[in-house]
Amino acid sequence: MSDLLGGPVQDPAARPSLTAIYLRIMGLFLLSAGLWRACQILGITPDGQNFSDLSPAWRAGATTLVMVDLFSAVGLWVGAAWGPVMWAVALVVEVSMYTLFSDLFGSFPLRVAGHAALFAIFLILAIIDWRREVAD
Repeated sequence: MSDLLGGPVQDPAARPSLTAIYLRIMGLFLLSAGLWRACQILGITPDGQNFSDLSPAWRAGATTLVMVDLFSAVGLWVGAAWGPVMWAVALVVEVSMYTLFSDLFGSFPLRVAGHAALFAIFLILAIIDWRREVAD
């Protein structure tokens, strides 16, 4: 059973799992990243850089990531099944920008490692929850 947004319907008295709490925290991070990119598109940045000053590759990357980040933030916050999928899409887009297309976007190995570590933590927590559910 799911609600209108695709989130699971749970007993209100039940405590949320550690995975659900982690996904909500990641949803807040993705919301802030999406809002930062939206501010970049609107030209509301501390350095005053205009969106039209960016290269076409950066404009396409920022526009794509603003949508994917905001959608995944909503999905993670409500606990919908599509939330982690959208997060994985955002991860693949941004990691490919900084690895496969590093000649256009630059190389940021620390950011790539951070994305991989955060998603790996989610996978570990999901496996722990799944094993606990199977054991019960």
